[in-house]
Amino acid sequence: MADGMRLESYTSLDKGSPPATGTGTLQITLQDVNDNSPFFYQAVSSVCEDAKDVKVIIRALDKDLHPNTEPFRFELSKSSGQDKVWKITPINNTHAQILLPQNLKKANYNIPISVTDSGKPPLTNNTELKIQVCSCTKYKMDCSASSTLHVSMGLLFVSLLSLYCKFY
Repeated sequence: MADGMRLESYTSLDKGSPPATGTGTLQITLQDVNDNSPFFYQAVSSVCEDAKDVKVIIRALDKDLHPNTEPFRFELSKSSGQDKVWKITPINNTHAQILLPQNLKKANYNIPISVTDSGKPPLTNNTELKIQVCSCTKYKMDCSASSTLHVSMGLLFVSLLSLYCKFY
């Protein structure tokens, strides 16, 4: 089956005298329904913490057929306030770029993004793009322990604060 279409040819023969024959062609066309939401080709990107004007390129894919795929619409989650920190700009029908703020510290950042296809009705996938800000040298990119340290320090602070509040 190519492009959702299949052609079949049938021939019939009866047992009469003389035998009669008939030939027919059957064309079957399957139409795609929009049953797959778009998704990111790569959900993790790594950048150096001292880089200037950093842009992360994201690509969306959809398992549906045209017209239930691209062009995609990319948006940052407004409810989380991320749209004030990060900026997203479409590049073409399938790609967008995220402009990172200057002076990001070494950490893992989860950016909530929605990507919507052009199907009827359109389907949206709300997902998080993980951006790792790493320390870099000329020969090595080190992304280890960035999120672990921030989460551990945060949990330690909350634990100490709750203990302090219990006793006072």
